[in-house]
Amino acid sequence: MHLNLEPIGIIKKVANKSEILIYSDFEQVIRNIVSKIGEGAEMGQKLLVIHKNNSKKQIDGHQVQVTKATLLERNGNLLTISKIEANEDSVIDVRLDQAA
Repeated sequence: MHLNLEPIGIIKKVANKSEILIYSDFEQVIRNIVSKIGEGAEMGQKLLVIHKNNSKKQIDGHQVQVTKATLLERNGNLLTISKIEANEDSVIDVRLDQAA
């Protein structure tokens, strides 16, 4: 089954960490995370990042990947997270890791 998922942001590699830019149309995702953990308590939270792997090695371009990451900093709709193996990937969703 193929689903068309609209990306809510993009992942960029920056030095020894990664950044997720959430598009302004989808800032509700960040508000939901902040409402669950409280303002100012974001640092160190475990996240699940669902993203479409834009790697050229991937044969089927319809696959998504779920990656665990630690939130290092939040500045508006820019999330700085621990380094993950993704660059220029489309972000489908960001959630709190309930198992952490």
